[in-house]
Order: sequence, then C-alpha cells, then structure tokens
Amino acid sequence: MTKSTAMTEAQAEILERLIEAMETDIALPVRVGPKAFGSSMPDYIHTPAENFVREREDISEGGNWKKEMEKAERKRTERRAKCTRERITRMDEAFDWIRRFIFDEEARQVLLAYAEVKARGWDWSRHISNRNRRNPQKTAWVKRTVQRWIVRSLQIIEQHVRQTATLWAA
Repeated sequence: MTKSTAMTEAQAEILERLIEAMETDIALPVRVGPKAFGSSMPDYIHTPAENFVREREDISEGGNWKKEMEKAERKRTERRAKCTRERITRMDEAFDWIRRFIFDEEARQVLLAYAEVKARGWDWSRHISNRNRRNPQKTAWVKRTVQRWIVRSLQIIEQHVRQTATLWAA
C-alpha cells in the first residue's frame, strides 16, 4: 500500500490476518493423491552407519549434501509451524470474511491476490503488470484503483466484524 492510503488499526490487523491465512494456505500440503512424478514409495531410511559414511564422503567433496539436508529439514520444520491447528482455524476464519462480506468477485480476487503476493514476499506492482500482460483479455488492474478496492474491502470486513461483535485473537 502507499503512504497516502490511510488504514485504521483494525483494517491493518485484518490485512495481517489475511496475509497470515495465505501463508498458512501456501504451507499446507497440496496433493492428496499419488505423486504426479517420481516414486510414490516412502523415502528410504538410512542406518546410522550409512549416514556416517555419507557425511564423511560429503566432507571430502565440499559439504554440499549436508547443507542441502539441513536446509530441507529447516523448510519442513517451518512448514509444520505454519500448519498448526490454531493457524488453520484462523485461516478459515479470515477466508470466511472474504466469502461472506465481499460480494464483488473482482474485489475478492484483488484482495486474495494482494494477500498472496505479500505472503510470498513478492512485489505488488510487478505482480499487477505481469497479470495484465499475461491476461490481456481480462480487465486490466490499475494500481491506484486496485488499492482503493483493497481498502474498501477491508472497510467492509471491518464494518461487518464490528457489527457481529466478532473478536479476533492478536
């Protein structure tokens, strides 16, 4: 958002909840069925002796295997932290706000796209220009107009949340 777009604290909190919800949604496992490629067999479990030998070979070759394994383990741990029962409940609640209170389909798409872009750490202006370039048959998104839609959507959600006296955990 730009500095000229004024948001209340409640709207900023709603936006943070939507971004958190999108982070949680992104972290959830995607496929439920068999793998699209590769083996569907579970990973092979190495014995401690095999791991010792692999680590020694890796050290002599520069240590890349161990770094990759540690990086993969950190990603798995981070993904599990984002998929807790509480976060999934909060995600469902935040997405329900959009479903129940935002009736304009394009405003919904814009709000969800903005939350996804921010959750992934991408640049919003670049996302808009890429979207417009890739989908010339769709109505082009103009940055200022789209920002107004986002703020208006957050105002609508805030209004309904206040009316229903719904409190959200900080």
